[in-house]
Amino acid sequence: MGKTSSLKVVRFAVCLLAAALSATQASARDLLADYQKALRFDPQYQTALADLSIAQRSAKQAQSVFYPEATFNTERLATDTATRMSLGVSQPLLDWGRYIAFKQATPKEMLGEISLQVKQQELANKLIKAAIDLVLANESLRLNETKIRSVEQQALRAARMLQLGQGTVTDLRDIQVKQSQARGQQLAFESQLQVALKQYAAITGETPRIQDFVLPLQQGSYSVLSLSEYTDIGLRANPSAIAARLNVDLALSEVQKIKASFVPTVQARYSYSQSGDNSSSQSYVGMALSVPLRASTVYEMQSAEATVIKTQESLRETESTIRLNADKLRGQVINGVQALKVQREAIEAAEFSVEANTKSYQGGVRTAVDVLNAIQTVFQVKSDYVTLATTQAQNVLALSLLAATAPLDAVALTRQYLFGAP
Repeated sequence: MGKTSSLKVVRFAVCLLAAALSATQASARDLLADYQKALRFDPQYQTALADLSIAQRSAKQAQSVFYPEATFNTERLATDTATRMSLGVSQPLLDWGRYIAFKQATPKEMLGEISLQVKQQELANKLIKAAIDLVLANESLRLNETKIRSVEQQALRAARMLQLGQGTVTDLRDIQVKQSQARGQQLAFESQLQVALKQYAAITGETPRIQDFVLPLQQGSYSVLSLSEYTDIGLRANPSAIAARLNVDLALSEVQKIKASFVPTVQARYSYSQSGDNSSSQSYVGMALSVPLRASTVYEMQSAEATVIKTQESLRETESTIRLNADKLRGQVINGVQALKVQREAIEAAEFSVEANTKSYQGGVRTAVDVLNAIQTVFQVKSDYVTLATTQAQNVLALSLLAATAPLDAVALTRQYLFGAP
């Protein structure tokens, strides 16, 4: 009679476990909407927008270097009987330095736009990382709740068995220890969940529903390109690579602009001055030739040439990082698919182990603790599956961004994979 009742308890625990493993959310979290909220709320991204505005104004300033320039001055000294006034207008005609500054306008504006794209990628990474932290905390909490219920049922069974003289104090004490451990872990998981919620709210400006971060049994699919395709796309279109090349171009043009300061410049000038009434005025129109010579320019040019070397090495490092990350992330995504398949098989094997231990216990071969350990193993392999699935989601996002996928599209692909939702 005692073993029959204990078998019912074990089966009840297995049913609780099956419910925990098969439960899915009614609707996956709309990460795309949250990403758009983050674009409007995140202070770092708002700073990046301000930087883009600065870059655009700098570009317009560079484009205006050949506009006419005018000066106006009026004064009256203590010894004067009338006000002095002067007006000067100059129009640059030949100026190599100004021409190079004019050519720098477009790459400077492009660099500002690329920097904004990099910030968008960083924000996408931050949002997905916060979502994954919520999934991990929520799943750990849910699994541990089911574990607590299972252990409590085992404790009740062990107590009844002891009263009937069919159990041992050791079994009861061992189960009580596991019960206390599970309750202690529950407090830690609840704390982790609250922290994850606050981190997510700090990004989007809104506290999300916990129910939206439940991991389904099956993840979505993700098409993997060849290594050469990822490498070619990354080197050609990744924002980090584009920014590195623009920095090299700007550094080279800066050297040219400094060299141009040794080249004579030609300006057309108009000057008008007046002291007192119109009878004391003069004006002229002419050409001005200027040959600036400054010793400090030599050192300035040497510094600019060193900057060129620095940006070239930075470009080489960026390209090397893209090649390495393309190989690493592609391999991790491919291996992750197989690892998740193996982990699902491990969950099935762990469930079979529970049944086998239950039957062995019924036959007097196994103890109640053996059955409990088998049940806890199922919880562990499920927890490992959650870790693998969320790590795979991070790799999917990183690989998508490396291949120059728009951040919003990359977030959509990651959501589709993680939650199996369109």
